[in-house]
Amino acid sequence: GEWMFQLRFNWSCPETRGSVFAFSKGMSLVELTLESALSPGGLVGHISYILLITSMLMRSMLWLRLFVIAYALVSIIYGAVWLKDPVSVFWETVLVLVNVVQIFREWIREHRARFSAEERRLVATRFQGLSNAEARQLLNLGVWVDGVPGTQLTTEGEPVEHVAYVAEGVFDIFHGGAKVGVCRAGNFIGEMSVLGHTSASATAITAGPARYWLIPSETLLDLQVRSPKLASAFQSGIAQDLSSKVISTNAALRGDPH
Repeated sequence: GEWMFQLRFNWSCPETRGSVFAFSKGMSLVELTLESALSPGGLVGHISYILLITSMLMRSMLWLRLFVIAYALVSIIYGAVWLKDPVSVFWETVLVLVNVVQIFREWIREHRARFSAEERRLVATRFQGLSNAEARQLLNLGVWVDGVPGTQLTTEGEPVEHVAYVAEGVFDIFHGGAKVGVCRAGNFIGEMSVLGHTSASATAITAGPARYWLIPSETLLDLQVRSPKLASAFQSGIAQDLSSKVISTNAALRGDPH
């Protein structure tokens, strides 16, 4: 016969007291009671959904996948032992395999990432909170450049085409034709103009040989849409650099050589 869903309230019969829902097929009747909901099988089903809900609360993709795997494994046991449902067992197994493969792929990416000494310093000081794979992805968006004395990175009043991170060397900063400061190793150049969508507020010129990392302005702006986590890490690095610049400026105004 066809499956039929019934809504039932029966408080008079001791055998079915507390029944709320019933499913029937032909003459077979399965009633859902508080007792059945708290049975060993029911508790296993509850645990599986608790794990699924918990996975949705995870901010880390790794932990999300681990909780999904745990949910699927418990659901496989529930489906095989209590529900006797091969369809759910099959698809929960597929879900486990997909997530295991994704975790393995991320593990490979993480352990294949390689960094030079200057890249490690950049990541450690300015791109904190990123995994090795994410840091490698971000660094690959830019290029390392050996600058010669007199190289001009930004021009006052003109659009900034690249944001630079200074790894070695010194850049003189000019505003209105007068030298107003310098940027040294660890500083960004052009970042505020790019993020603020304004023209360069000053001209930056290398005072001698320099080594720096360049990322195109358009790439940095696109990053905010395509990869918010990488963009957030970049912005945090800019904030740290801005703080260090303010401290250095205040020290210079006080005449502190340090």
